[in-house]
Amino acid sequence: MTKKKLQKKIEKKLEQLHELIGEIIEVQNIDPQDSETWDSDTLYSLVESLKDALKLLEDQPIKGKDDEFGQPLCEDGLCSLVDSYQSAEEI
Repeated sequence: MTKKKLQKKIEKKLEQLHELIGEIIEVQNIDPQDSETWDSDTLYSLVESLKDALKLLEDQPIKGKDDEFGQPLCEDGLCSLVDSYQSAEEI
């Protein structure tokens, strides 16, 4: 993959991660000392946002697509994309 394509993919995933982090930060409104601020909807939303953030960061198997050895093909996560980008800079 070219450095330019890597950069575009990284930018897109970073934008998505930025949005998710904004959702995650909403939990700061919950005060452990004030039960009036305890909101289960916010906590369930936090769970989903954290799962989505992990999916962006980690490589994810592509359902129904295997390599010649039967191993699932994976879409690169943000961590792998950044590693590849930095490796391309060293060349």
